[in-house]
Amino acid sequence: MLRRLTTVMAADVVGFSEKVGTSEAATLEQLALLSELIDEQVDRGGGRVFARAGDGFLSEFSSPVSAVQAGFEIQRRLRTTVERQGNGLELRIGIHLADVVVEQENLLGDGVNIAARIESVSQPGQVLVSKSVFDQVKRVSQLSFEDLGEHRLKNISEPQRLFRVVGEMGNHSFMSGNPDVLSPKPLDSIPPNSIAVLPFANMSADPEQEYFSDGFSEDLITELARFKELFVVSRNASFAFKGRSVDIRQLGQELGVAYCLEGSVRKFGARVRITAQLIDTRRGDHVWADKFDADLSDLFDLQDDLAAAIVSKVALRVETKTRDAAKQKRQVDFKAYDFVLRGLEKHRLGGVTRQSAEEALSWFNKAIRADPNYARAYAWKSCAMATLAREWTHENTLDEALALAQRAIELDPEDSESHRILGSINLYLRDFDKAEFHFCRAVGLNPNSAFILGRTGELYNFLGDPEKALSFQRRAMKLDPLLPSYCRELEAAAHYVQGDFEKTAQLVSGLSRVSRRAAAYWAAAATHLDDKSNLERARAELLSIDPDFSVASFVPFEIYKDRQYQKQLESDLERAQLPLS
Repeated sequence: MLRRLTTVMAADVVGFSEKVGTSEAATLEQLALLSELIDEQVDRGGGRVFARAGDGFLSEFSSPVSAVQAGFEIQRRLRTTVERQGNGLELRIGIHLADVVVEQENLLGDGVNIAARIESVSQPGQVLVSKSVFDQVKRVSQLSFEDLGEHRLKNISEPQRLFRVVGEMGNHSFMSGNPDVLSPKPLDSIPPNSIAVLPFANMSADPEQEYFSDGFSEDLITELARFKELFVVSRNASFAFKGRSVDIRQLGQELGVAYCLEGSVRKFGARVRITAQLIDTRRGDHVWADKFDADLSDLFDLQDDLAAAIVSKVALRVETKTRDAAKQKRQVDFKAYDFVLRGLEKHRLGGVTRQSAEEALSWFNKAIRADPNYARAYAWKSCAMATLAREWTHENTLDEALALAQRAIELDPEDSESHRILGSINLYLRDFDKAEFHFCRAVGLNPNSAFILGRTGELYNFLGDPEKALSFQRRAMKLDPLLPSYCRELEAAAHYVQGDFEKTAQLVSGLSRVSRRAAAYWAAAATHLDDKSNLERARAELLSIDPDFSVASFVPFEIYKDRQYQKQLESDLERAQLPLS
């Protein structure tokens, strides 16, 4: 009897028999389209559909990450179709990793049965995964998860701990974070000038244009963040609600915002139509709605007009200097802008594979060829090159990345991301004064960016000022209730520099998901505590995250101005009996 370890995805259409009874021809046509979608996404993830039973599908994947991503994408596409057409089929999806029996092209056994039972308890539009899947994907998937606890499944003897896929984390780097469950905030604690921009829906005929609607939404968040009158939650927090059906009042309390902006993007030929509506989350009322039609070449003016309209409604007053600075941005070739959005889609995967990082670099190169004066293209090419140089010792050097970032700021001195990227590169080159200047400039230009605030906090920790680092971390956490991993890493590292080793260990050991960097600081801090079991747990956690971890590969990237901190970290990691090289 042949057996193998595999990931099984079970999918079933909700209320299929009832739909057939109501409208047989239309439902069967929708089922055929759904079957094509499932085949496409399963194939893209390197899997195969091994069983079909009317409205049910069973697929297998060699990679749990690919299975979860395929399930998420199928549900997202279906939801988009329903929103666009007003009707359509809904799926339940369950995913399980287990040993199965192979019988020719078919798979049998408890592993398949458990996947099917997980699917049966999911809600329409959901993807539920077992703990065996979650344990494999939690540190490498860009998706975030909600722990649903243990469930008794029909005809399955052991209870199964289940997790719901809730959306994309959206961090710039592909690190694992803490999938915190959001706590509703009291209404009287919500700032009246606060807003979340939800991902605009892609209403174009081509589903592959999703990158464009996401990019437009992210740019709008950046534009709004320039206005100091507003409190704008981060992309990471807003995009966690992508594809989720949630009560607007609940969303407002979870994100701690008084207003929510939602809308859609439709591209047709050389033109684009944007619809937007502003909602008061406290009352659920629509405050404002509008529709914008423009040539793609005028997209940036449209973004400016939309941002100004929102600020005037939320803050009642638009800061003239900020508004004028936004209007003074020069026109950018639309193809270059589109290439940058495509590159960013790959760049967010750059921490996972060298291929995705190099594909991102290729798109940024195309953007520069399309518009040699587009600052953002140079900035993100610089960032991609720095990633390649740092992660894979690419032939491109940090010096080249430095020159590109400098060119970006020459072209647009007011771009916050360009200053943040140049600050990061100067940090790696140990030019601390220039690093501090550019990080502070980035914060001044975009005081609402949780990512920039978090990275600025990291800089101050490297400069030996952990208290200032923690103050930036706290500001970042207010803007990003989902607490991405860099905030937790910064907090752990700052307490370590303060010499509060117990707090470092306590913080990291209490996380439901631990990143490589946080685990390393936990191990280093644990050597100062009279608790051998804590040290053993930290060491085991770190080596499970990165079996190839070595002190020599980690410490040089902890770029402390005072090298005594590096020496202490190196010594503590050696005392933790971690591999030296």
